[in-house]
Amino acid sequence: MRMNKKSLHIDIFATLRDRIVYLEYPPGMPLIEKNLCDEFKVSRTPLREAIRKLEEINLATVMPRYGSHVSAIDINEIRCAFEVKIKLEGLAASAAARRITPDKLAELAGVIQEVQGLMGPKEFDQRTLIGLDAKFHDIIYQACQNPILQEFLENLHSRCARLWNSSLGTVASLADIIDQLQSIYLALKERQAEV
Repeated sequence: MRMNKKSLHIDIFATLRDRIVYLEYPPGMPLIEKNLCDEFKVSRTPLREAIRKLEEINLATVMPRYGSHVSAIDINEIRCAFEVKIKLEGLAASAAARRITPDKLAELAGVIQEVQGLMGPKEFDQRTLIGLDAKFHDIIYQACQNPILQEFLENLHSRCARLWNSSLGTVASLADIIDQLQSIYLALKERQAEV
């Protein structure tokens, strides 16, 4: 993996976050520094910075002298995160409805088309769906043009996506998810803040 020195810990953080969110690294799995340093070809400093960022959003737990591991999925904490996320997404949608550009609307429409492409006789790939859902929401977060709100929502999305990924088959059908994305898109297109 080739990384820019300035953003080394950010790149490592993003990779580890995705592995945790997509459950490639299950809850309780040790994050062994030596192995990860070897994999990323980095010293311990950027790796520790990345793990610290994971700890800030409760995806990793650091225990001095014992190392770090992937945090357990705490249903109560995720319930609380969902409550905050819902309110902040309403604020982001309101701001995005006022500020969204035609380019961002086109990006949203493109993501919806990609999600629709997952429909068919075979079972869809959960990781692809979660990635497209994150991409859809990231576009809205960018469109609200509020970097502080965007950062909070991105972190909350990572927390919540891990639970969503672990239970996706039982939560909603792909058709329901497409309907939700289209409703949000149409509301933003019509500049309606209430989505």
